[in-house]
Amino acid sequence: MHVGADVSPREPTPDEGLRSVLERVDVGAVVRRMMLGYQQLPAYTRFDIDQDRTLWVRWNVDLLRRWMMYGTPPDDYVLSELHGFIRDRAAAGRPMEDGILVYRRGTRMLWDVLVDLVSDDDRSLLIANADNMWNFLDRYLDIVVGAFIQVYADQEDMPATAGDRRAAALFDRLCAADLPITIEDSDRAARLHFDLSSPFCPFTAELAGGSVANHADLAARLRDVAALAFTEGARVTGLTAPEFAWTAFLTDRRLVLAQEPPTPRNGLGAAVDNLRSLSLIATQSGRRGRVSAEDFAPQLLLADSPALADLITKRVFGRLTEPDTVDLATTLRSLADHGFDGTATAAVLPVHRNTLLHRVNRIEKLTGLNLKEQQDRGLVLLAVMWENSPVRHRLASS
Repeated sequence: MHVGADVSPREPTPDEGLRSVLERVDVGAVVRRMMLGYQQLPAYTRFDIDQDRTLWVRWNVDLLRRWMMYGTPPDDYVLSELHGFIRDRAAAGRPMEDGILVYRRGTRMLWDVLVDLVSDDDRSLLIANADNMWNFLDRYLDIVVGAFIQVYADQEDMPATAGDRRAAALFDRLCAADLPITIEDSDRAARLHFDLSSPFCPFTAELAGGSVANHADLAARLRDVAALAFTEGARVTGLTAPEFAWTAFLTDRRLVLAQEPPTPRNGLGAAVDNLRSLSLIATQSGRRGRVSAEDFAPQLLLADSPALADLITKRVFGRLTEPDTVDLATTLRSLADHGFDGTATAAVLPVHRNTLLHRVNRIEKLTGLNLKEQQDRGLVLLAVMWENSPVRHRLASS
């Protein structure tokens, strides 16, 4: 079931230097560090892994470590385990793009964690064997992507085009800032007519209401004009040169475009993660065309710190969740929606002005908030904003 790489990289083979490093690695420490990174990736928290998530990450790390040390590639039993895992995700309605993103990020994270954890001497050996290790990682990613495409074939019209895979592979390599550009990377870029010497501007693009096939077509059209573009389900992600002309694409009134200015390689991964959240928030809010972080700064701050956002929401609404306080929670949300204007809020609910004042008194007594204070009003606004956030809804659906 192996899906070959697009540019025919050298066959990965065990290497004594790489093996000696991996023999000394504390696999448990590697997995724990990767878990910390995964917790910051919304696609991972949405991935709906029923079993212990740590065990599944350990399963993949052990498989890759064994392959790199002893030349033991995934066998039929391993592939059946992988297919079973993916089938469970598909049956649960989990988006295929989340799964592929988790694995793509995982390969890069494994490299980053190893470089960070090993000794100085082992780090030198690891860097010296970087190309060979990345051959293993790329081959494994080919296998995983092929498995996802096969399992989801009957559920989503997700094309497995060479250009899409090639663009995604090159993007992942460019995000690994400590790796030099290889001949394989240059070959991929040449086939895509993508200029590796130009500064990289990361972007995400969504066609509001568009199908997976619509986005595959958008990615292909972007690649035709020298953008590095690949599909992530109902979204296109990639890189362009600073002078890239978006004008023709922006004539599509469905398009939501989020883009950063030229970004160093070591910041590409984080920049694109932020753009994914920005694109989701902007699309759900009804915005179209170009959008920027400045347009949705409070929502993005909450999305970037979901645990803190949950604490704020609990602080504001935690005492207003009982059946006899539903009217108070509704009143508080309405006050926030109407700028804490009592007259407008009373008219919308609708209740008498005195009834509204009575409810406000009860809210303040139960929550300890003072709705005349700007700081407490700010907490309410943030809590309501997070309740309505599409990022929160996607996290909650995991």
